[in-house]
Amino acid sequence: MLLLQHLNSVLYEFSQARLIYRIAITYFLGAYSICYLGHQAAQSINMPFENLPIVIVQPLSQLSQAINLGCSVFIIEENVMLHFLDQYILAHNEAEYRSSSKYFLIVIHSTGGSQAEILRSIQNHPVTDEVPNMLVVVQKNASFELLTLKFVGNGPTSSEYQLLDRYDAANHSFIYGNELFPDKLDNLEGKTSRVASFDVVPWVMLLQEDEGNVRYNNQSYTLDGMDGYLLTQFCLRYNCTWELQVDQKNLYGKVFNDGTGNGIFGALLDRKVDFAIGAVGAYYSTFKYFSITQPLQWVGVTCLVPRPRLVPYWKLVFLIFTKSVWLILGVTFMTLSVCIYIFNKPTADAQLNGFMWIFFKVLKSFVLTSSDLPRNNTPLAITVASLLMFTIIVGNTYIGKIHSTLAFPPYQNPISTVWDLARSGIKLNGEHASWMYSLDLSENQRDKIILSNFHVPPAGQLAALINKGQEATMIAVLQNGHSMVGSWINAWNVELYRIMSEPLYFEFEAGYATKTWPLLDRFSYFSSWIRDACLFKYIELIEVDRYMDHSVQVSIEHSRDRPHSQLKNMKVEEISGALLILGIGAVVSAMVFCLEVNMHSF
Repeated sequence: MLLLQHLNSVLYEFSQARLIYRIAITYFLGAYSICYLGHQAAQSINMPFENLPIVIVQPLSQLSQAINLGCSVFIIEENVMLHFLDQYILAHNEAEYRSSSKYFLIVIHSTGGSQAEILRSIQNHPVTDEVPNMLVVVQKNASFELLTLKFVGNGPTSSEYQLLDRYDAANHSFIYGNELFPDKLDNLEGKTSRVASFDVVPWVMLLQEDEGNVRYNNQSYTLDGMDGYLLTQFCLRYNCTWELQVDQKNLYGKVFNDGTGNGIFGALLDRKVDFAIGAVGAYYSTFKYFSITQPLQWVGVTCLVPRPRLVPYWKLVFLIFTKSVWLILGVTFMTLSVCIYIFNKPTADAQLNGFMWIFFKVLKSFVLTSSDLPRNNTPLAITVASLLMFTIIVGNTYIGKIHSTLAFPPYQNPISTVWDLARSGIKLNGEHASWMYSLDLSENQRDKIILSNFHVPPAGQLAALINKGQEATMIAVLQNGHSMVGSWINAWNVELYRIMSEPLYFEFEAGYATKTWPLLDRFSYFSSWIRDACLFKYIELIEVDRYMDHSVQVSIEHSRDRPHSQLKNMKVEEISGALLILGIGAVVSAMVFCLEVNMHSF
């Protein structure tokens, strides 16, 4: 009798191994690698897996390394099953390989009460809510039952077992011939997924609605905005519900070195949510913690910089010529003064006409006034003739330039390029540090300068800072030409700024998910379908028109236009340069006069 029981046990074990191999060769032939988990490698001897890429994981502490080998299929023996489920999330968090399509094939050898207890432990484990493709093989008399969990829906019903098929061990055939890994994600039957976002125009805006497919603070909402539309339509397509978590204080948040975080990144890291979206780029610094969807939209990041102001009129007197020209004029002036003085010394009136007399005569010639320069000999005549010709040419050039400058008032050099921004040394401000996440690891000296000049003003002070128009502020340029600006940019203060002619950088918006969220591929496929159909362009036009100030958009678009120059009467400011020179001369002469009076009084 014992021998018969042993033979039956060996027969069923052989039949079970053959069944597992048949399932694997049918459904997992295209898998990159298959992880086999059991206490003893001997348990796999009767499984002819030589045609499949099997990775035997022993011990389970090496699970994350095995996942990095490309494992997306897991064949699990019952003796390590609970330990594997406990380590599943942790191992995937540590692993770098990501695949949202996971397959579990759990092999149960026990029968009777032990079998029922193992099935209950699987049913009640939270990891089962992360794996829709789960198949449990259990022995029932002379056959094997192939079970799965319902997965779809919410509450206890989603953890109910469903019989997919039976396998006749004697005939080596399936009784019903059903699909063993049915598509459970096409209709989620109202299943709730948790999403983190926040109110950011025109990407995500919350609208309370009685029949919305978003739950927030135990109330029903729908979502507007480009990302809000995507979330809403996704759940309409796959019949699901979103449970929303909003952190309007920390917004995107950040991940700290100790493995904690805040904002939407912190919520994902703590697995309070499954998914996060809301005008967020695919950052290298956060990628190691999460999975990322396919790119959603192109987004350019640039700055509104203070408009260039008119060059002060007192500077125009000096800015007509460059520094090198002024230097040449100064050297020429002094050289001619010395030459005329030397050439004039042998003459009879040399005693009366000293160097200062010559100096002021040459100065009068430079400012195009009449001057009786000495020309008593040939060297003097030639020098004076060349001086007159030189001063006429240079003086008329100066006059022509200053007249044209006053007709079209010059502006200070604008900040148009990224290099202009770095060289200017101007401060940059933004609502959140995430504006600079894409530049964090840059070794470019230009980017380092911009990073050092960036700061996040205290809450509530950003609007007052923008109204001053003295710092650059971060904005985004949407894919179809509109500008994403905060509510602190209005029709009045936007006139203080102009948009740069090139982006600071550009990136592609993406959604973030935990490394085990099973809907990631479906979301990427759905968003790609919407993007390829050009629906984002249509949505952008609608959302910008609904929620953003049209006059601000127009002002930003035309902020680089040169203002019209109109005829106007001369103002005092336009002769401020001449007044400055006259004032300096008067002050210096008064000081010298006072000094001479004091010296002669003693």
